[in-house]
Amino acid sequence: MLLAISLVVFGLKLVTSSASTRNFENLRIQFDPQDYTSTLGKSICLNLWVDGSSSKNLSILVKATEFVRVNPPVVWIYEKNNYQNNLSRLEATGLRPGRFIVTANVENKFTDHRLFVHLKIALSEPLIYISLLIGWSYTACWSIGYYPQILLNHRRKSVVGLSFDFLHINVVGHLSYAIFNSFMYWNSFIEQEYFNRHPHGLNPVIGNDVGFAIHATIATGYTILQCYIYDSGENSLSTGAKGIIGTYLVIIVVSLTMALFGKQHWLDFLYVLSYIKLSTTLVKYFPQAYMNYKRQSTEGFAIMNRLLDIAGGLFGILQMVINAWNFDDWRSIIGDVVKFGLGIFSILFDLVFIIQHYLLYRKPKTVQRIDNIEMEVMYKLT
Repeated sequence: MLLAISLVVFGLKLVTSSASTRNFENLRIQFDPQDYTSTLGKSICLNLWVDGSSSKNLSILVKATEFVRVNPPVVWIYEKNNYQNNLSRLEATGLRPGRFIVTANVENKFTDHRLFVHLKIALSEPLIYISLLIGWSYTACWSIGYYPQILLNHRRKSVVGLSFDFLHINVVGHLSYAIFNSFMYWNSFIEQEYFNRHPHGLNPVIGNDVGFAIHATIATGYTILQCYIYDSGENSLSTGAKGIIGTYLVIIVVSLTMALFGKQHWLDFLYVLSYIKLSTTLVKYFPQAYMNYKRQSTEGFAIMNRLLDIAGGLFGILQMVINAWNFDDWRSIIGDVVKFGLGIFSILFDLVFIIQHYLLYRKPKTVQRIDNIEMEVMYKLT
C-alpha cells in the first residue's frame, strides 16, 4: 500500500518540458523527430524547427562526424523575423554503416545537449524490415505464451504440477518492470533525469514495452488467482520463495523511502526495480524445474509456454545479431552483456523444461503408476 500511494504521489509530479526544445533568447529550436534510419549512401531529410524571434541575426551550426555529410551545414535566423514553427530541411547522407549523432548549436555560444538527431545507417534496407518483423514475432510469442497455462488450468480445474514459487517470483519481476517502463515512458520528470545523465540519449522505453509489461503482469496475476481457486493438491508458496520475495520488498521499500526523502534520485529507484526484474529471471525457473524433478512428471505444466518462450528468445537474439551486422554495431551486444546473458540463460532453462517433458518424463504420472501396477500384477501371476 505504501508503494502504491507513494507512486501515485510521485506520478503527480509531472513537469511540462520538451526534451528536444530549449530557449535561445525568444527562440525555440528543435529537431523533430530525433531518430532516423536510412541506408548507406541514401539521403534523408532532417527536420529542424524554429519558433519565435531574435533581436539579431543568428546562425545554427550543424555538426556531424566525418562519416555523415549534412547539407547545408548552417541555418540562418534573421533578426526581427517572427518564425512560427518554421521548418528547415537538412539533407543528411551516411557514408558508412553505424549509429551517429548530428548536433547543432547557435553560433557556438548557446550549447543545447538535447538539440541533436540520432542517425542509424544500415547496410541493407530489406534487413531493416526483416528486423522489424522479427521484433513483432518475438513480442507475439512472449505475449501469447501466458495463455496455454491459463487454458490448461481452466480445462483441468487444477493447478497441480504448477509451481507457486515460480509464479509469485515472476509476478514481482513483471510488476517491477511494468512500473519502470510506465514511469520512464509517461513521466516527463523521470525522462528529464534520464536526459541529464545521458545528454545524447533517447528514451529507451517505447509504447510496446509498456504494453507488454502490463500484459505480462495481468496474465501472471490471473494465473496466480487460478492457483487459489482451483485444486492445488496442497501446493503452496515455499519458505524460500517467501524469503526471496520479502527481500525484494525490503529493497523496494528502502529505495522508495530514500527517493521520497531526497536521498536518492527517482531514476535510481526505477533502476532498482529494473534490477529486480533482471534478478527474478535468474531464480524464478529453479522452483518449477525442481518440482518437475521431484514429481518425475511435467503434468500440469503447459510446455507450450516454454516452446513459445524459447521461440521468442531465439527471435530476440537473431534480431540483435541482424541489427549488429546491418548497422555495424557489435557494441550493442558486447555493451549489454547482462541482457544478452539473461536471454541465453532463459533459453537454457527452456531447454531443461523441454528435455524434462519430452525425454525424461514422457508419460504422465498417472500412466506411469498404472504401468507399475500392471507390472506388479504380471509378476504375481507368474
